Amino acid sequence: MKRFLLKFLGFAVLVLVLAFGLDRLICRGLLMMDDYRFQDYSAMLKGGMDNDILIMGNSRGKSHFDTRVIDSLSQKRSFNISIGGYPINAQLLKYQLYREHNRKPDLIIQNIDYLTIQVMQDIRHQHESEQFFPLVYDKAMRKTLREAGYGFLELNVPLYRFFGYQQVIKNGLLEALHLKHYASRPSYKGFLSEKGRWNGSELERMKTEQVTLSAEGKSLLEGFLAQCQADSIQVILVNSPFYAEARTKLMGYEDARAYFEQVAEKYGCVYLDYTDTPECYDKNNFVVSVHLNSDAARKFSQTLVEDLISLNKIERCFSTP
Repeated sequence: MKRFLLKFLGFAVLVLVLAFGLDRLICRGLLMMDDYRFQDYSAMLKGGMDNDILIMGNSRGKSHFDTRVIDSLSQKRSFNISIGGYPINAQLLKYQLYREHNRKPDLIIQNIDYLTIQVMQDIRHQHESEQFFPLVYDKAMRKTLREAGYGFLELNVPLYRFFGYQQVIKNGLLEALHLKHYASRPSYKGFLSEKGRWNGSELERMKTEQVTLSAEGKSLLEGFLAQCQADSIQVILVNSPFYAEARTKLMGYEDARAYFEQVAEKYGCVYLDYTDTPECYDKNNFVVSVHLNSDAARKFSQTLVEDLISLNKIERCFSTP
């Protein structure tokens, strides 16, 4: 009986070791891909980035702030860590990872809208949630992941969080073993341009919605702004363009804009609102109501940099090329 138990224990340990090894191998492969879901994390985890400007936000932040344009016109180094489909707590998760491994930026451009000021209590099995899988091996991230919904099994049992993600497992393994290289919508310094022309079906399905700002979301945003103030990081709050017709379906939207103005004044930030510019009334600038197309994003990024240059408050961060 004792011999059997020892053999069983030895077999269990071997299986566990192999499972951990396979888990790490898959994660390594994911971070090797030219895939926007993992490129930001790969760059941040490598460390040593020395960016002057950091861009944060949701999918509007990801696709509206063209780092090529920002770098060229400002003569500074920028990087975009926005995260599509996720509110302020997940955005701050990425910011924490960035700060852990890289120098603090001089300036943060935070794309802000009413969806920013929400909290996603559980990031497991959400939109593109596989992007978080490699982070379990970063010690500082484990507590943050736990707060965002990861449980004991996701954090400690190898391969458990991959259940239901067979294609992710396959792609990660093939990449890690150098059997195939994956390039799926690669980003440029975190910027991901939207392809295609206007598609109005999303707007047609859009129902009238009451805009609400989560109290917890407000607390997280203001805590972040207070910390940036303490760290001498200038923050620019930017409400980037979205199609004007969509705004008419948002009840209480003006109250949200008033809050953004109030919080900017409270923490010494600049708030720039581009949601009522002429571009917002031309659907040819959009792919869907909340996402600029690549040409419009390039023009918006140029306008933003020009506006920032003109503000004496951030003159130290920008110079004409």
